[in-house]
Amino acid sequence: MRLRLFDGAATRIAARVAAAWLALALIVIAYFDTKAAAAGWLIGFALWAQILTGSLLLIMIHRLTGGRWGEIAAPVIGPASAAVPCLLVLALPLFVSLPVLYPWLHDHAAVKTDVLSYYLNIPSFVLRSLVALVGWSALAWFMPRLGGRRGELIAALGLVFYALTISGISIDWFLALEPPFTSSSFGASVAIASLLSALALAAIAMPAADDDPAIGDIGGLLLATVLGLTYIDFMAVLVIWYGDLPREEIWFVERNSWLWLALAGAAFIFTSLVPTLALLLSRVRNARRPLRWVGFCALCGLALYNAYLIAAPVGILALLTGFIGMVGIGLGLFGLLPHRASSSGTSETPIHAG
Repeated sequence: MRLRLFDGAATRIAARVAAAWLALALIVIAYFDTKAAAAGWLIGFALWAQILTGSLLLIMIHRLTGGRWGEIAAPVIGPASAAVPCLLVLALPLFVSLPVLYPWLHDHAAVKTDVLSYYLNIPSFVLRSLVALVGWSALAWFMPRLGGRRGELIAALGLVFYALTISGISIDWFLALEPPFTSSSFGASVAIASLLSALALAAIAMPAADDDPAIGDIGGLLLATVLGLTYIDFMAVLVIWYGDLPREEIWFVERNSWLWLALAGAAFIFTSLVPTLALLLSRVRNARRPLRWVGFCALCGLALYNAYLIAAPVGILALLTGFIGMVGIGLGLFGLLPHRASSSGTSETPIHAG
């Protein structure tokens, strides 16, 4: 037992050291290309924000619906949800780099004057982000501490609050990089991607027995979210293509090169095609080991998708900095937060308080 604890502590120390070195690498890159470094941080921040808030969403959904699936996923999504307040700190570099990343601060011709006055400006951007992050952090604090009717009420209100805030936040963090492109379904796409990322992480790391029948529930939820994300994104592209609007088509024209087309194709294969085909098979959907690989595949696809959304207007260097940002933030969260999962499948952060 002492050896196991030592190994865990040593692993977390190594994660902190690695995260510090990656942060230093990003700082060095920022000296030569500030925009690429800022975009890389945004790619990493966006991915981990989806994972953490997706875990919080799963906890609130489970509080209202119940099910064995939430119990076997608790050792993973419980600590991930508890880490949501860390996003307040991780968002600080994003706020600092707003003048570098977002063109509407310099090119006023692309956006209407009233939009710039009342919506797209630094105080409004920061305020919207803080309202969302503080609200999500409060939900992450209350959910494991409130049970019964009060817990169900907070979960229901929390889901409504998330639905209201994610639409604006997703436009701010992603689409505002390239105004005036807009998409009314983008908020729903980000929300479903957040659920998918949390389910994928649960499939990878949940300490469930190989014969636990609830594994099939996680597999079914994974399949449902993959299909939902695929449908929403496909319909968005179809509507834009049929609409034939120059202000929206320019977003795709900017990505009409072999690199970005390959990245989009890889994101589709890893996020939608492979998981769908695999999860249609019951022997994959209900088995611990293959489900772990499906979750890993989906998580890699979501990382590629975020890079496709954010890196294209910045350049190829943003792909490297994005990788550094995703790995560095992940290692930092792993190294700094207490390890709450155990091999017995229990968690110190219950998702259903008594």
